[in-house]
Amino acid sequence: MGLSKWLHPLTAQKTEDGTYDPSPFTLALGTSTKTSYIAQNYETKYTGNKPILVICTDDGKMKMKNDKVFNTGNHPIEMFLPMLHFRDAGFTFDIATVSGGPVVLEMWAYPTKDEHVKSLHESVQSMMDKPKKLADIESLDGYAAIFIPGGHGAMVNLSESVELGR
Repeated sequence: MGLSKWLHPLTAQKTEDGTYDPSPFTLALGTSTKTSYIAQNYETKYTGNKPILVICTDDGKMKMKNDKVFNTGNHPIEMFLPMLHFRDAGFTFDIATVSGGPVVLEMWAYPTKDEHVKSLHESVQSMMDKPKKLADIESLDGYAAIFIPGGHGAMVNLSESVELGR
C-alpha cells in the first residue's frame, strides 16, 4: 500500500491520468471480491431466439461539482450478476452503447475472486469491446427485454441519450 493511501484512507485516490478512484475506506466498505451468485436450475427456461439487449455506458468519466473527474462506468456486479441469472433462465445477450464505443466498467469494484463473474465477463468481452451503436438499432422487436445495468457511469451519457429515449 502506498504512503498516500496509508495517510489518507478517507480521501479519493488520484490516478496517473489525474482522475480519481474511491478512497480505500470506501472500497473496503462498498466493494466485494465475490458475489452471492448461486447458479439456478429452472424447470422451464426461455427457449426463444430473442436476446436481451444490454445497454451500457461507454463514458467512464464523471465530472464532479469541484471539477475533479471520478472514474466510473457500469458497476461490474450490477451488470454481471443479473446477467448470470438471465443466462441461467435461458437468455443470451446483445450489448449496445450510445456511441458504439467499448463498454466502460468501474474496474475498482470488480469482484476479482468471483469465477462466475470472470467467466461471464470473458464470454461477452468481444461484445463489450465492439458493441452495437444504439442509433443503429432500428427496432426493439428482436429483443426479449432491455437491461440497463447500474453504476454511476449510467448517469454520464445514458440519461441524456436521445437514442435511448426513442
